[in-house]
Amino acid sequence: MARRKYPSPRKPGALLLTLVLLALALTGATLAYLITHTDPVPNRFTPAHVSCTVTEDFDGTTKKNVNVTNTGDIDAYLRVKLVTYRVNDDGQHIGGTAAIPAFTPGDGWVAYGDYYYCTYPVAPGQQPETPLIDSLTLTGSYNDADGGKQALEIMAEAIQSAPEEAAGQAWGVTITPGRVAQYQ
Repeated sequence: MARRKYPSPRKPGALLLTLVLLALALTGATLAYLITHTDPVPNRFTPAHVSCTVTEDFDGTTKKNVNVTNTGDIDAYLRVKLVTYRVNDDGQHIGGTAAIPAFTPGDGWVAYGDYYYCTYPVAPGQQPETPLIDSLTLTGSYNDADGGKQALEIMAEAIQSAPEEAAGQAWGVTITPGRVAQYQ
């Protein structure tokens, strides 16, 4: 009777090595094909633009409808600082103190520190519903040694409203509807 020959039990390692090499060759060929036959996909990243501008009506003595427009392309929080000083008839800065005349900030505006904050985000191209200052009359002439008349500059800043931490990290405040507090 003739004996049948079976593969040697010592050969499975060679079979496994052959299968691994075949898998690597197929993977390499697939990657080479994909690299040479796939169009690149551009990664377009457009950063947000945050900016604002002050709007006001000024007749030389009275500032009216003082507000801020979000001129950026993302919702933003707004804040305003009022800076007052005295000027001569030529508009040059002179000595003496000039206090900001009393006024009541519009709805949605809160005084905190040296700033007035709009306590809700303002959409691009929009203004807060109520102006910061409805009407404020400047001192036309001072009757003291310094003389001059009052000048009032409105300086505005904007910051993205999201993420919530943005205003806190940049301005040191937490803004919530109707309230401004120190950032924790």
